[in-house]
Amino acid sequence: MKFGDYIRQKRETTGWTQPEAAAKADIEQSYLSKLETGKSYPSEEVFNKLVNTLDLNIEEMARTVGSQELTRLREIKDVRAIVLQRQQNQQRFMRSWLIAGLVMLVIAGGVLGMSISMVADAKADYMYRSEGVILEGEPTNVFELIKLGARPSVKPLKDRIAYDFQKLEQHQGNEYIKPVEGGYRHYQLYASMPQYDFRLIGWHLTIGFMLLFGGLASFYIARRWQ
Repeated sequence: MKFGDYIRQKRETTGWTQPEAAAKADIEQSYLSKLETGKSYPSEEVFNKLVNTLDLNIEEMARTVGSQELTRLREIKDVRAIVLQRQQNQQRFMRSWLIAGLVMLVIAGGVLGMSISMVADAKADYMYRSEGVILEGEPTNVFELIKLGARPSVKPLKDRIAYDFQKLEQHQGNEYIKPVEGGYRHYQLYASMPQYDFRLIGWHLTIGFMLLFGGLASFYIARRWQ
C-alpha cells in the first residue's frame, strides 16, 4: 500500500473530510491532497502532525505500507529506524540462507564424492576359463592348435575338451597356470564383473543430489529476498 492511501484510509476512518483533517493537522488542504495522492511526501514536521492528528501507529504503518514507500520516508527519524532495522533483518535472513546453502553444497560434494569413490573402489569378480587339461610337454595353446587343424599325437579334441570356470576375487593377470592331476590347466581371463553395492551407492546419490538441490534452492531464496 502507498503512504498516501494509508493516511487517506486513516482520515476516512475518523470520519473527517480532507479540509477538516488538514485544519486539525494545521497544514494546507491542498498539501494534504498531494500527500494522499502520492504527489508529495511529508517532512518530519508534517509527518509528526499527521501522527498526532490521525493517531498513527508507526509500527502498524511500517507493516502496511510498501518497502519502496518507506524508503521515500526514510528522512523521517522514526521511519528511518524501522527501515534500517528491516534491512538488518533482511541481511541476517539472506546470510543465514547463504550459509545453509554453502553447508549443504559442501556436504553434497562430499557425499557424491563418496559415491564415486565407492564405484571406483568396488571389488570385482574375475572370470577365468580353461578348455581342458594340458598334458606334460604340450604347449599351453594346444587346444588352439587342435582347432586350427594340427594333428599332434594327443587324444582327439572331443575327448580333451572339459571346460572349467574359476571365479576369483583377486586378479591373476590375463592368464595363469594351475597344476592338476594328469597335467595342468591354462586359465584365461574372459570377463570381470564389478561387485557394486547398488543400494548403498543409491542412497549416497539420493542424499547427495537432495543436498545439492537444497543448496541451490537456498541461494535462490537468498537472491529472491535480496
